Amino acid sequence: MMPVRLQWSRILCRSHLRQTCVPLTRNDLSQPVRYRTESKVVRSPFSDVQIPENLIDEFVWSGLERWSDKDALVCGITNRKFTYYETRQACKRFAASLKKRGATPGQVFAVLLPNVPEFAIVSLGAIEAGLAVTTINPIYTPFELAHQLKDSGASGVVTIPELLPKVFEAWQLMNEPGVKPLYIISVNGKGPRPDGAWDFEEMLDPMVDTSILKKSRSNSDVAFMPYSSGTTGLSKGVSLSHRNLLANIVQSTHPEINHFYDTTGNYQDVLPSILPFYHIYGLTMVLLRGLSYGCKLVTLPKLESESFLNILINHKATLLYVVPPIVLLLGQNKNVTHEHFQSVRVICNGAGPVKEVDAEKVLARTKNKNVRFCQAYGMTESSPTVFVSRNSSLFDYLTVGPPLSNTLARVVDPTDDTVEYGPGETGEIQVKGPQVMIGYHNNPEATANTLSPEGWLSTGDIGYYNDKKEFYIVDRIKELIKVQGYQVPPAELEGLLRTHPAVLDAAVIGVPDDRTGEAPLAYVVLDPDRPTASEADMKAFVAERVAPYKQISAGVRFVESLPKSAAGKILRRLLKEEYEKTKTTK
Repeated sequence: MMPVRLQWSRILCRSHLRQTCVPLTRNDLSQPVRYRTESKVVRSPFSDVQIPENLIDEFVWSGLERWSDKDALVCGITNRKFTYYETRQACKRFAASLKKRGATPGQVFAVLLPNVPEFAIVSLGAIEAGLAVTTINPIYTPFELAHQLKDSGASGVVTIPELLPKVFEAWQLMNEPGVKPLYIISVNGKGPRPDGAWDFEEMLDPMVDTSILKKSRSNSDVAFMPYSSGTTGLSKGVSLSHRNLLANIVQSTHPEINHFYDTTGNYQDVLPSILPFYHIYGLTMVLLRGLSYGCKLVTLPKLESESFLNILINHKATLLYVVPPIVLLLGQNKNVTHEHFQSVRVICNGAGPVKEVDAEKVLARTKNKNVRFCQAYGMTESSPTVFVSRNSSLFDYLTVGPPLSNTLARVVDPTDDTVEYGPGETGEIQVKGPQVMIGYHNNPEATANTLSPEGWLSTGDIGYYNDKKEFYIVDRIKELIKVQGYQVPPAELEGLLRTHPAVLDAAVIGVPDDRTGEAPLAYVVLDPDRPTASEADMKAFVAERVAPYKQISAGVRFVESLPKSAAGKILRRLLKEEYEKTKTTK
């Protein structure tokens, strides 16, 4: 299912928009004056589900006795594996070791790992110890690491030896009065323990006393804190409670949208775990939900086509949760044949748009009319899933489906959310349900700007719904740039560019890119009193400080000034209009 917000405008052809749509322009999002009459809130067509009252780790292990001897986690590279029983025992020992070493309930614990089996052990173990887990992208630079570690208030971090130098550098950047010491744990396999870090393997020693573990938190407490840019601005910690995550997992079990089969003595679903676990999509829909169903999760530290395709055949994958680059790989790679889909039932795309033709290319490769391709929509702030297309929607690849069980949705005027729109009328989508976050960590202003007092979450996405309560996303009003499903906040890159000694001012917009969906393009005002700088200088400066997907890959344009409002806000809309004009004249 799909976390994060999407720009679906390129996948929706005009024939899918009803003629009754209220006109809405990209420039000012203006609509004819409307007056609120009866409520047009859309209720889920699915029956409500009961949300468990236990903690997320308790829920994950609730079916353990039925599949304790089955493989839970398998490394797709080394074939290193843990059965469910072994995974459960390892989580207990890790949790007890954390508590023995001073971890206390409510502390934040950072997980900086690629997709490896140990990710599940450290995350669920930390939660069992009463901690809240913040997940971090392994490709982050030391600058980005320092921001999240400091902002989240992390007391400890777990990583692999290859990433330790970045962690130590990030700690040096944070090492200032008032910042708490950071303990570091290294998952180094059978290798020697690195200096300055605790050894993960030692913490799993069978002699560890697990009797010290006591339930110390409620399901209203924060379990995970992934980071998201929301609808705008710098990345913020999204506080997700145990109940938020449990709600989203059980909401996805309704028969009309459920993709999983029950694990039995003779059957086990197999999920290639290629979506990063640090991202809410991979975390909730693959890791947590997969383990709660007794599935076999085959992990890949990074997407490599040969390894991924080998997993599909060798492990007989049954479910594929994917993002657009994987859809393109499956539909275009010459090595993909129908044999790779021999056991696959469902392919679910999220985190970014795919064109209808790309979905059909994949289905043509399967040579199996029973394989279903579906779309879903969600965001980090909703744990993530909000809409999922019905299993019966075999040929409509563009709808993201109706609201999940226990979920309300509405379409409102982007400038006045007291004005609600009906079927076929276009506006901003807002959602409400038990999966919606507690709020942004230590950021009440951002929380108030996103969550209403009544609990409505503003998505920042423009769309409409039809008479069957199926939603379509057609545009977005926020300024985030979506690069291969990742969120890139323009403000972050602008702030970074302005630290360059030759730069007076900067603005960044997202422009279409065939390979990544969108790409950042920078407009830079140089300081005439400083030595000049080139486009290559700007790109190199940014590349050193941000992850690869945030780099200004669409280029740099040097300008004399930037368009701004009377309040001094950058008018990125005008820059986008200027970009479109220059593109059409070339």
